[in-house]
Amino acid sequence: MQYQTLEEQLNFTIEILKQNVELMNILDFIDSLSLPNYYIAAGSVFQTIWNYLDRKPLNYGIKDIDVIYYNKDDLSIETDIKYCDLISKFCISNEYNYKIDVSNEARMHIWKKEMFHMNVEQYRNSEDAINYWIATIHAIGITKDNDDIKIYAPYGLSDIYNRTIRPIKHKYNTEKMYVKKVNSWKKRYDNLNIIEW
Repeated sequence: MQYQTLEEQLNFTIEILKQNVELMNILDFIDSLSLPNYYIAAGSVFQTIWNYLDRKPLNYGIKDIDVIYYNKDDLSIETDIKYCDLISKFCISNEYNYKIDVSNEARMHIWKKEMFHMNVEQYRNSEDAINYWIATIHAIGITKDNDDIKIYAPYGLSDIYNRTIRPIKHKYNTEKMYVKKVNSWKKRYDNLNIIEW
């Protein structure tokens, strides 16, 4: 789809997302928790757009809701678990069948050190974290500012609308990580334009 301005593209995207009632209800609940610098991010957002364009149910194929936030003052894994439990219970009570994943992006450098033995600098905020994700379609998040939905998409929205899988290359991403993600998307979606690493 072609739009004259980025603002028109953003407005159209917000209108699509608002039609995903389950996602909007979860967003409202997360907003009520007052998580600092939070987003619902990645798959559930861009998959909603793809499902709309394919005229499928908006939650078709969406299994996970990824929630990120940023709090340098509390790096405990227990806090992530607490918020994950709260959001999961909300989903269960509303019969929403999603796996919830909650991550404090302020502690990702610790997690990557423990899991992958990678020396990663601490992210400055949630937006900084999204900037470094694996592909441009993946680098999108939605949050609320009062009653308004806000989109953070540092690489724009055109790759999502064009189904272009484009790597975000930096010292913390690898070709192996990218290929694994691409292969996962290829199993679930047709007509993808794959940009090689």
